[in-house]
Amino acid sequence: MGTPRSPRIPRLSVALAIAVTGCAGDGDGRGDGEAGGIGSSLTGASSNAGSGGSEGEEQDASGTAASLDSGSGSADGTPFFDIGSADDGISTMPEAGCQRVDFLFVIDNSVSMDDQQAALVGAFPGFIEAIQTTLEADSDYHILVTDTDAWGRCTTQNGFVGIDPGSDTCNNYIKSTNFEECDGVRGAGVVHPAGQFASNMPCNLAGGNRYILPSEPDIDAAFACVAQVGVAGHSSERPMESMIAALAPELNAAGECNDGFLRDDALLVIAFVSDDPHFEDTGTPTEWYDAVVDAKLGDPSSVVVLGLIPGAMGCGNGTPNGSHWLEFIELWGDRGVSGDVCGAAEDYVTFFQSTVGVIDQACDDYQPPG
Repeated sequence: MGTPRSPRIPRLSVALAIAVTGCAGDGDGRGDGEAGGIGSSLTGASSNAGSGGSEGEEQDASGTAASLDSGSGSADGTPFFDIGSADDGISTMPEAGCQRVDFLFVIDNSVSMDDQQAALVGAFPGFIEAIQTTLEADSDYHILVTDTDAWGRCTTQNGFVGIDPGSDTCNNYIKSTNFEECDGVRGAGVVHPAGQFASNMPCNLAGGNRYILPSEPDIDAAFACVAQVGVAGHSSERPMESMIAALAPELNAAGECNDGFLRDDALLVIAFVSDDPHFEDTGTPTEWYDAVVDAKLGDPSSVVVLGLIPGAMGCGNGTPNGSHWLEFIELWGDRGVSGDVCGAAEDYVTFFQSTVGVIDQACDDYQPPG
C-alpha cells in the first residue's frame, strides 16, 4: 500500500504511454486472418529484472496470467490516480504518489498499420475524455507521441531521402513539404505527421513543444493530430529503439527535440502496440529495461509498461513472432501488462480501461526523488 496522501491532491484515472508498431512484410501487403480480442488475453508480467545487458539466443517467454486488480478507487469503485499540480501549495517535501505523469506514445508508422491505427484512433475519444474528466485543470502532465523510425519511404522537398519514394504511401503532401530537422530524428515528438493515412498538417501544439501540455486548449484535436502518424514509415520498424531515444538525455536537454518532456519526479507510463513479428529492434530486453530505468534515475517503480502485441503466429499472417517484446514487458513484474493487438477499436478501449488498476497501484507506490 502507498503512503496516505492529502485529500487536496486531485485525482487522475488513466495514464499511459503507447508504442504502436507494424508487421513483417511491410514492403507489399499484409495477412488477413481472423483477429482475436484484446480484453480476453491480458497478461500481467510476473518476473523481475536484474541489471546489466544479456547476450546470446533469446528464449521464448512464458508469462503468468494475472487478473488486473482495480487498485484503490473512488466511492463508486472506479480506480483513480492521485496527481498534484506543479504548485499545489501543500509542501515542498516529496511525498508518495503521482504528482506528475509523463505519457509516451510510440506509434508505428509502417505500411501495414492502417487497420491498427484506425482501431487506435477509434479508441482515442474515450481515452481522451477519461483524461479530461478525471484530471484537474491544473494537473501537471506531458503527452508525447513518437513513431518507429528516423525517416521513412518518402523523399521530401527539402531533401529527407526515403527508401521507396515511388510508393503509394508517399502522397503529394509529403513530397512537397519542407520538414524541420527534428521531424527526421528517431524518438522526437511527432508534430507534423505526413503521408498516406496521416494528419498531413502541422499540429501547432500550445507552448511550441513537441508534446502536449495541460494548457492545450483542445486536447482531443491535438492528440488526434499527432497520433495519426500514417503509414509512410520505414519498413524496419524499431519501437524499442524509438522508446529509448525519446527518453534519452540527448533529446530531452534544453534546446533539443524533446526539450523538457521527461521529468525526474514524474511517473512514466509506457505502452506499445504492434502487429510486427518484432525481430528488427537491436539489443535485448534486459538492455532496453536498463536504458529505461537509467532514464528514470535508477528507479523501476517510477515506470509502468503496457504492450499490445501479436500472438505466437501474428495477426493472421502466419508469420512466427519473436518473443523479446513480451520478455521486456515481463521484466516489469506487476507493472508490466500485455494484451493482444489483433482486435477492434472497442477491444483497445477495453484493454486501456483494464490496466487502470495497475497504473493506480504504481501511483500509490511511487516515491518521487528529492
